[in-house]
Amino acid sequence: MPMKPPFQVAGSGNGKSLLAGPQRPTLVERSPIPLAFRVAVLFVLLPFPSARAAEPQPIFDGASLAGWDARAGEEKWWKVADGMIVGGSLEEKVPHNTFLATKESFGNFELTLKIRIRGAGGFVNSGIQIRSTRVPDSHEMQGYQVDAGPGWWGKLYDESRRNKVIGEPRDPKPLAAAIKEGDWNEYRIRAEGPAIRSWINGVAALDYVEKDPAIPLTGQIGLQGHGGGKALVEVKDVRIEPLPATPPATGMKARNAAEAAPLSAAAEAARFTLPEGFTAELVLEESTDPAKRYGKFVALAFDGHGRLWTTTAFEYPVDGNESPEASRRLFEAGGRDKVIVVDDPWATKPSPPRVFAEGLAIPLGVIPYRDGAFVQYGTEIRFYRDTDGDGRADTHETVLDGFGVQDSHLFAHQFTRVPGDWILLAQGAFNKSAVKRPDGKPFADGATEVPFLACKLGRFRPDGSLFESLTAGPNNIWGLTISREGATWLQEANDMGFPIFPYEPGVHVPTLSADRLRPYQPLMPQPLGPPQMGGSGLSGLALADDADGWPGPWGAGANATPGERVFYVANPITNQIQSIIATRSGERYTYRKGPSLLTSADKAFRPVAIQFGPDGCLYVVDWYNKI
Repeated sequence: MPMKPPFQVAGSGNGKSLLAGPQRPTLVERSPIPLAFRVAVLFVLLPFPSARAAEPQPIFDGASLAGWDARAGEEKWWKVADGMIVGGSLEEKVPHNTFLATKESFGNFELTLKIRIRGAGGFVNSGIQIRSTRVPDSHEMQGYQVDAGPGWWGKLYDESRRNKVIGEPRDPKPLAAAIKEGDWNEYRIRAEGPAIRSWINGVAALDYVEKDPAIPLTGQIGLQGHGGGKALVEVKDVRIEPLPATPPATGMKARNAAEAAPLSAAAEAARFTLPEGFTAELVLEESTDPAKRYGKFVALAFDGHGRLWTTTAFEYPVDGNESPEASRRLFEAGGRDKVIVVDDPWATKPSPPRVFAEGLAIPLGVIPYRDGAFVQYGTEIRFYRDTDGDGRADTHETVLDGFGVQDSHLFAHQFTRVPGDWILLAQGAFNKSAVKRPDGKPFADGATEVPFLACKLGRFRPDGSLFESLTAGPNNIWGLTISREGATWLQEANDMGFPIFPYEPGVHVPTLSADRLRPYQPLMPQPLGPPQMGGSGLSGLALADDADGWPGPWGAGANATPGERVFYVANPITNQIQSIIATRSGERYTYRKGPSLLTSADKAFRPVAIQFGPDGCLYVVDWYNKI
């Protein structure tokens, strides 16, 4: 059974033999939406408008073909009439493809136009060339063609280059319903870095990310009159909005070098594909300054003051099952890892991070509590306190002991406070624990030791007076989220049909362990089977359920579909933040995979923790590892 890979702990490579290729520090990012929302190496995702380089401007004056040209000898197929560009003919068959192209080239842009295609026989088709060039001594253009015409609306064809469809409409049914055959259709085409997206009559069509670094990201815009038919293409209201340039340089050598080397945080964010209106902002980037070194971020939590808490994993990986003596020495002596706090992650320019606790070793679990924080440390769960109010822990006590350290990416983690004065925690599939109180006293229920074997969800009292197992399975719980009503959902890392499922006390989910809490325990059916998320390493779960938060179809805010909940899943295997849509059905929910919120063309992007912050933005921890 595959388990969660090593890179699914937020942070970056630091030269350990397990990691391949050059690495750069981990980031915490946030991503915005078009009102007042945000996501978090850390990055934060915000629903705010993207930056604009210039206002939209017409590139067709409605009266002439100034700024455009046709190939010599093909002028008969192109003219201006009634404020429209007109190409082709309804009386005469066009013998071969013909193109009207701009004299100017464009890189990043948003293009809008209205197009009408009519036919009187033969193949009726057209298309809009972008980032294209004319082929020497040929009637053809080479480059991306955003297709248009019956059966071709919304597709992306690679004209005279790969000579095939390279992008299909993301959701064909609503798009087909929006098309007005033989009438005017409004196209909007957005090209940013390697991402190309399109909308027809306001309905999302194309969502394509170029994977080949050798493909140019700049070129002319062109209109096609397709050969082989009597067809007329008419175009009007052609406007273009230049967008900010994409760093780094897009020449072939520069792009190949960028593929081989780690990107800066800004360059990485430029390779994100996000829905319209969302942006990504950097919150925290790993420091390599020897005097203030921090990073390789792992956990993610917020306190009641809106402060962001995270932990580092410089010491990762040191596993007790492979190197028991090295593991023992590490936890005995202490390590280089820290608990770090950002006091104002929601600010335009967040303040520098501060160290709350240090001398740690791969702390996977952290949760702020009163004047301190609970932190996982080796076999222990400790409570670190700031008793003098200077922002740093000056003392700690062990609350629980006996947790397994066999596999360092499966330590106790996912600390979450829930009603009833409990704190939840999860343990991974290959660790075995015998949880006890550090002073040897029995728990409140009389037990002196509680078996906690393989992957389970458990809970404990803040004073350590009680510890209980809650579930059997699934394989590695790397996501846990709670709705506004108090309902809890868990995530199974290996995508065995349980990328998300509702928590019920005592639930049994398929796991590497045959252990059950009760002999009559029923097995939970797959909520989203067969597996379809695309990777055995799902590593974070968040729920967009604020009524005044993200708008539909991305959340429960304005224009959201009643009865639907939108969950976000961090998938470091596919370099995406994916979505799952839950629809209420009686007292339960049915689940389906939704569109991706974020896709990165940089394969080193490895999201390993996500959580909505108090500002309504989604914060994302990126492990950033090319392996």
